[in-house]
Amino acid sequence: MSVRVQWAGSEWQDHCCTLLGVRYGPDIQFIPDRTNGDGGLEAFRLDDGVVYQCYAPDDAVTISAITEGQKKKIRTDIRKLRVEEAETMRLLGSSYLIRRWVLLTPEYDDKELVKYARYKSAKVRAEAPRSQWCHESFEILVASDREMFAAELAAMGVGARPTINLRVDEPTPEQIESAAAADEIGLRLREKLMVHPDLAADEEWLTEYSQDTLWEYIYGQAQLEALRDRYSLAFDSVSKRAALVCRGLTRNLGSAASAPDLDALISTLANGFATDVPALSQIACISLARHYVAVWWIACPLRFRVAP
Repeated sequence: MSVRVQWAGSEWQDHCCTLLGVRYGPDIQFIPDRTNGDGGLEAFRLDDGVVYQCYAPDDAVTISAITEGQKKKIRTDIRKLRVEEAETMRLLGSSYLIRRWVLLTPEYDDKELVKYARYKSAKVRAEAPRSQWCHESFEILVASDREMFAAELAAMGVGARPTINLRVDEPTPEQIESAAAADEIGLRLREKLMVHPDLAADEEWLTEYSQDTLWEYIYGQAQLEALRDRYSLAFDSVSKRAALVCRGLTRNLGSAASAPDLDALISTLANGFATDVPALSQIACISLARHYVAVWWIACPLRFRVAP
């Protein structure tokens, strides 16, 4: 079984609770969240002042978006503990002191999250009066399952193969504008897109479609650079597959041919990447496929007529 990167929130919660149960057995208490939520806690240890909360970003695909979601989770749930202090103490017990509040998350790639956890820890300790549940050495920690439960994952057969995930920052409007101006890429792209009568008749849609293509072009390029820097063999495999598919596409089309089925082309590329590099996450395969289609669409010298 391979390490998973994309998790639904409920799946991640079940996964973490399983690991906590294996590790601590009867020394950990889980908190049901089906009625009125979990109050900012997923579980707490009975033998020590350590509590846990689980969080997996459902939709975020960039480092910045993931980090902001994780910060918000810390901020929101710590606030719950403070605002609902009486309920927190009834749940934990009148003498319970929280030394460590641990956010379990699939991964974190930005040191700003660690800085934020340190800042928030100090702020909670410095409150006057200090919350009843707050230990004088209270700290907020961020950890993945691989960091905290390596032995349990190994015993469960998880982690035999890493998953390559390529999260990079999204292109800014300025970057898209700059790319459009370089070598008149934006102009050439619009000319090709205008062979479609619906796009040609709708300036707003044409502009949006063109910008989306440029977005995928820039975002994928950043992912490729990350892949090249971190996983050179995987980068070579992806590059060779893309070159093979796109060369064949150009060779088989003529100036009188219909525009290709781009969705089918994206699927073909993504499936090829997954076959050549099994460790590459599904979302990365799709994103890289969209990038290469954008590159081909921008660079190919052909003009197309719309299929009848």
